[in-house]
Amino acid sequence: MSWTQGQLTWPANTASLHTRAQGVLGQIPATQGSAMARLQALASRAQYPRHPLGETAAALAGLRAELDQLLVTGRCLTVTPYQHGVGQQQGQQFSLAAPNAVATLAAKLQDGADLLLPTGQLHALVWLATGNSAEDLARQLAILCALLPLPEWCATLRRLTANNDAMSQPTAAKVPRWRADEPLSWAPLRPARLALGAEFSQLESLARDSQTPIAKLQGLAKRRADRLATLAETLAALGTLSGTLWHWQGQGDAASLATQLGQSAPPDHSHSMTVGALLLSPSPLTFWQELTP
Repeated sequence: MSWTQGQLTWPANTASLHTRAQGVLGQIPATQGSAMARLQALASRAQYPRHPLGETAAALAGLRAELDQLLVTGRCLTVTPYQHGVGQQQGQQFSLAAPNAVATLAAKLQDGADLLLPTGQLHALVWLATGNSAEDLARQLAILCALLPLPEWCATLRRLTANNDAMSQPTAAKVPRWRADEPLSWAPLRPARLALGAEFSQLESLARDSQTPIAKLQGLAKRRADRLATLAETLAALGTLSGTLWHWQGQGDAASLATQLGQSAPPDHSHSMTVGALLLSPSPLTFWQELTP
């Protein structure tokens, strides 16, 4: 088949789907208006009591605000053995002792040349994951990165567990490279699919209208019970944690935090492989501090 050039045209299949759906949905305003008029005539005789737990639930309306307070804005600075000028290198071996990791973080709190140096009163939390060998640190990070997927920590884990055989040099793929299968749903297909999907949802709702109100309420009750059971399982799984971290916390401006951190007593040099993270925020780091009490 030869190449041709032409203008973009809205796909006929998509237009046909919309037209067929509108054949039914276009009749809804008239039928719904009639139904609402009949309901309004019954309004004085149709009184539905409030859910018995409604008032109790309303008293807990502030829980969402308390949850939102756990999400704070701040910064996270990480150190790893493979960062230039941070870790020590001997041949092909890299290391970063815990005291040196802490000293690097403290120095960055006084790095006036960094234009993004935090200012003002700050809450600080430092984490250290340590090992006395590369294999030991890899075992620690394999557990921790599943829970705390800090990009630099995950990159360190990948490097520690990579096949570094110098005699094995895989052939690089040519450019451009293939990617894995994915839905070909860029605009305008994505917004068209969303809009048509919402339209079809209305049709599906009408198709289920053969159910009685009692059956619908029973279905809603079952869905709520199933949803609550799923949420309970999810929260129980979230509460099952593993992994060990050294942690330190402080409060003050950047210079004060640097002094406090420098005077702290981190693990000694026997912890020769270390990754660290410094969290800073003007707001209390409540969730992260309670994660490592």
